[in-house]
Amino acid sequence: MKSEKVRTVKDGPLSEEAIREELKRLLESAIFAQSDRLGRFLRFTVEQVLEGKQDALKEYAIGTEVYDRKPPYHPSRDSIVRSEARRLRAKLKEYYESEGEHDPIFIYFRLGSYVPVFRSREMLEREEKTSEDSNGRSEASPAGTAIAVIPFAAPSGSEFASAVAQGITDELVHRLMRAEGCRVIAASSMMHLGAQTADIPVLVEKLGVQIIFEGTVRLESNRIRVTARMVDANGFQMWSQQFEAEAEPDGLFRVQEQIAAAMVSRVAPRCPITRLIPSSTDPVNLKRYPAILAAEALLEEGSVADVEGALKRFETIAIADPEYARPYCGIAQCCYWMAQRGAPDSAHLVAKAKEAAERAMALEPSMIEAHTAYACALAMDWHWTEAEGEFERALTLGSHQGTYRQYSAFLSALGRFDEAWSYLQIAQQLDPFSYRQKVSYARFLYMSRLYEEAVEHFARPSSYGPLPLEVSALQALIEVQLGHHAEAMRLAQTLQRSVGRQPFFWGLIAEVVARCGEIEIAIKMIDDRRLFAPETPLSNFRRASLAVAIGDQGRAEKYLRQAFEEREAELPWAAVEPGFDEMRENGEFRSIVDAVVTSTPKAVRV
Repeated sequence: MKSEKVRTVKDGPLSEEAIREELKRLLESAIFAQSDRLGRFLRFTVEQVLEGKQDALKEYAIGTEVYDRKPPYHPSRDSIVRSEARRLRAKLKEYYESEGEHDPIFIYFRLGSYVPVFRSREMLEREEKTSEDSNGRSEASPAGTAIAVIPFAAPSGSEFASAVAQGITDELVHRLMRAEGCRVIAASSMMHLGAQTADIPVLVEKLGVQIIFEGTVRLESNRIRVTARMVDANGFQMWSQQFEAEAEPDGLFRVQEQIAAAMVSRVAPRCPITRLIPSSTDPVNLKRYPAILAAEALLEEGSVADVEGALKRFETIAIADPEYARPYCGIAQCCYWMAQRGAPDSAHLVAKAKEAAERAMALEPSMIEAHTAYACALAMDWHWTEAEGEFERALTLGSHQGTYRQYSAFLSALGRFDEAWSYLQIAQQLDPFSYRQKVSYARFLYMSRLYEEAVEHFARPSSYGPLPLEVSALQALIEVQLGHHAEAMRLAQTLQRSVGRQPFFWGLIAEVVARCGEIEIAIKMIDDRRLFAPETPLSNFRRASLAVAIGDQGRAEKYLRQAFEEREAELPWAAVEPGFDEMRENGEFRSIVDAVVTSTPKAVRV
């Protein structure tokens, strides 16, 4: 006979009858009544816990029992359960912020888990008081950071710009409501303030607002420019960014969605649903928040100087608040960026990235960026199976543009381009304005040898703002592969005027020039910039690629051996990099590549 008491992971007992009544309220609510599949998901998982079978609540079981997946069903290739789990968390959040606000019991899922958790209202209130008394950092209300969105303005008064402004406002509210750790002030509450809507002290006093979004939309020729700002409760600006897009009426809804998605992707608090925040303290370390956003913006810019500056900022924040996970994720991502762009001694960067990611996971076990950073570190250390498992784990924790983008890069390095494309497309939908996304998109087209598609892509006017220099370099390499040497040389000459002294870019430029048949010019460029000199900060992998371009395979083999011995983070790309195609029949090249991609590098000696 089943017990009348149910105990979840660490909670006190609640009666089975009370839990079933709450489940019934949820399933009969307007939010769940129209979603049969999510209702089945919720009912199945709750029933399993009530029957004492929570250990069986794995992705495979839910896929077969709830979504009727039949063998051969591989959760790693079919993301239905992960996607639906994210939707279910969002629907539960929406329900408890609206019609279920006063329910006696809360049912929710921790990030990364398919086991429902049951909390009574009294239990939540008790935990809130205990958390506040114990450490002063709140973890107590399922609501999250209180956010107000002031309607975006169109200063020109243009009807088109005004429509875009309203659309972005609506879409931003919608996406923030679905984001973990956010509580959005209802539009009706904002309307009651009338002309005082834009008065920050009034918003803080009357609605308990902690963060305010505002912005403007301007129409310039055939483009729209959106300036978005985030302000704290004291009126200080925490973050500001501009987004540009084509002003095409037919694509208006898509642009509005993408701008709002990009904003949320970049600035959302990213707290798990169990992070509970009172209105009287600094939620989600708001005092550190502007510094974090500034560092992340520098990382997003993607130049060597910007990333080095971002790394210093992340390290400063981590020293000031060693219990805050987000700067450790930033440290790991900076190391990843540098290790993938020609940095010598990348093994040191990989170790540093791994250490930072492990620290972030220890602080926030359910933080998607922490697991993503750890997966990247494992991949750069050539631990493919473990890295893929960590990426899969990250994808159960929510939706984040960087996770999809970097998982796509991981799959591309292994030659799994069809899978990589699907994840890259999701990242593109979430933030097509991202510098790193633009580079990843161009790099995918190059590595997967979709040259004609790439030319068509670059022929269209940039829909999402200017292209980074690295994209121009990749575009030049693609033109080389198509035999369009004049266009490739034009791009290379343009790059020379913009890249300063960065060895990474000069290596790419020299490679383009050499592959256009101008070997002597390329060699002079290499000598002038001392790209083969030991003291020049350039990886052996990049030197090897350059050596192949000038026809010196012996030198290329030497650099590849050194890259292998030093476990360089970029070396796995040799398996798919078009620049190495002429070495595919070289026995030593094949043995090195095979040793790297078989996931047993330590056991192989070349």
